[in-house]
Amino acid sequence: MAFAWFPLYVFLFGSLFGDLLAQEHFIVGGQNAAEGDAPYQVSLQTLVGSHLCGGAIISDRWILTAGHCVKGYPASRLQVASGTVRYAQPGALYYPEAIYLHCNYDSPKYHNDIGLLKVNETIGFDALTQAVQLPTSPLSPQGTSELIFTGWGAQSAAGSLPAQLQRVQQQHLSRQACRSLLSGYEDLELGPGHICAYRQANIGACHGDSGGPLVHRGTTLVGILNFFVPCAQGVPDLFTDVMYYHDWMRQTISGNGKCAQVNHQTIIG
Repeated sequence: MAFAWFPLYVFLFGSLFGDLLAQEHFIVGGQNAAEGDAPYQVSLQTLVGSHLCGGAIISDRWILTAGHCVKGYPASRLQVASGTVRYAQPGALYYPEAIYLHCNYDSPKYHNDIGLLKVNETIGFDALTQAVQLPTSPLSPQGTSELIFTGWGAQSAAGSLPAQLQRVQQQHLSRQACRSLLSGYEDLELGPGHICAYRQANIGACHGDSGGPLVHRGTTLVGILNFFVPCAQGVPDLFTDVMYYHDWMRQTISGNGKCAQVNHQTIIG
């Protein structure tokens, strides 16, 4: 069985089957987030307001998300909704002026899945919109239950997106425990740039959660959702380790990055 790797049009199922399903569909096993619970959370959207992926505000001009959320999309086709727990009712909208993708994105497979968006104007901070802190040391110890993951992802592969942001508590797994739970997936090789999070079956990520933030103790961004087996099937969700990519982020933001700007990509298909 191969891992699900979700591009920006994963919401086809929601539009086809949304009227047939119950209204409360969310991060599997999640709860409604209250206003201000995750002021760093953004919704990466099409220009008509369709939610595509999550992301996190890391400064007043920069958004961090998964690389596969921006791969193949020019900056002119996207917008960023902030300051809300309801992606269809944004507190503010911003537009990327540039998108940066890691040079070695998906090489090897499922590695270096990280992207940065520079928005066209300064993000206004208030009680509902804030930058999240970046880590200064690796996440430890394994087993901590103080990890919160947020997103507008569905409850199942055919589920519609929730109107309200969902949150779920996760636990950090050791690399050994993660490898054991993922041993049936031959196309996966865990690397130093991955963080595994898992609590139990029926709790975890689903379509629409990609790029979403994993935060430690409510303040520090430790991971960005990389990939998962849809949905919450009793195996860990895998996150890009923000600390591991600290230097790449710093160099990119300072203008000294070695990776190409990708805001002029061509959409294929």
